[in-house]
Amino acid sequence: MHSSHRTNANAARATSLGKRLSTMPVLLTDGGIETRLIYEFHCPLPDFASFLPLFDEKGRGDLTALYGSYLAIAAEFRLPMQIGTPTWRAHPEGLARQGFRAPDDLRRVNETAVRFLRDLRREMAVEDLVLIASVIGPRLDGYDPQGAPKAAEAEAYHRPQAAVLAEAGVDLLYAPTFASADELLGVAQAMAATGLGYAVAPVIDDEGLLPDGTALKDAVQRIDHAVSPSPLHWLIGCVHPARLRSAHEMPAWPSTDSPRIRGLKANASSLPPDELDRLDHLDEGHPSSFADEMLALHHDFGLRVLGGCCGTDHRHIRALAERLTAKRS
Repeated sequence: MHSSHRTNANAARATSLGKRLSTMPVLLTDGGIETRLIYEFHCPLPDFASFLPLFDEKGRGDLTALYGSYLAIAAEFRLPMQIGTPTWRAHPEGLARQGFRAPDDLRRVNETAVRFLRDLRREMAVEDLVLIASVIGPRLDGYDPQGAPKAAEAEAYHRPQAAVLAEAGVDLLYAPTFASADELLGVAQAMAATGLGYAVAPVIDDEGLLPDGTALKDAVQRIDHAVSPSPLHWLIGCVHPARLRSAHEMPAWPSTDSPRIRGLKANASSLPPDELDRLDHLDEGHPSSFADEMLALHHDFGLRVLGGCCGTDHRHIRALAERLTAKRS
C-alpha cells in the first residue's frame, strides 16, 4: 500500500478507535511485564529488553504464560483491556545493545512482538475485548532525562520503530515512561506521522513534574498544540496511585475543566521510580490495597484507563477487575 494511502487508512482507524474509547466507562490494562519476567519467571532481562524472550523456547513460554494471565482476566470479567507489546527497548540503540544489529532487525523484532500478541489474542478468543498497544520506550533512561534527545532528534530517532509498529497491525501506538518533555514531544510527532491513534504516558513526581522539571500541564499543552493529530489521551506511567493523587492537587496538574489525563498504569510500590529502579528485589505491595486505591482514582478523578506497571501482576489486575465489575451488581 502506498504510504499516503496507509496513513489515511490509519487515520480512519484512529477516528474509529477514538469514538470507541469515548464510550468505554473503563479500559483495564495489563500489569507488569519486565518485573514479572525478571522476578517471577527468572528470565535474564538486561536493559529491561523484554523482546529477548521472544527468541528462545523458554522465554516464549514465559511470555505466553504472563500475557495469558492478563487476557484470561479480560475474558472472565468481560472487561475491555489494553495490552502492550514487549518492545519498550526494541528501538535501534536498544536492539544494538543486545546484539540485534542486522539491517532488518528493527522490523523483524517489532513485527515478531506484534504477531505474538495478535496470535495469543486470537487463540484466547478475546479479539472483541483486547486492544494491542505497541510500546515505544525512551532512547535512554525512563526516569533520568540526562542525555535524552531534543524534540527534532527524538522524532527522527523514534520514527522508524513507530512506522514498523503501525504497519504491523496494532490498534494504537503507546509511549510510556518518558522523563523528558522534549523527547516526549518528538516521539508524539513520530507516532502522529503514522496516522494511527496513539497515547503517551510520562513519569511524574508528587508535585506533577516530569523528571526534567517540566510541569505536566505545560507538557500536555505543548504537545496537544504542536502535534497533529494530538494524542487520543494521556496516561501517567510507572508511579504509585498515592503519588498521582498528590500530584493532582498541585499547580502543575492540567486543568480539570477539560481533562486530558485519562488513566494510570501504576506501580505496586510507593517508592519513587528512581529508588524503585535501584532495588535488587521486587516490591509488589498488596493487590487489594492497590485495587482500592485505583478504584478511588476512578471515582474521584474520572480516570478510565486503569492498570499496572512495575511490581504488579495478574493478582493486582484481577483485584481491580473484581472491584470494577462489582459496580455492575
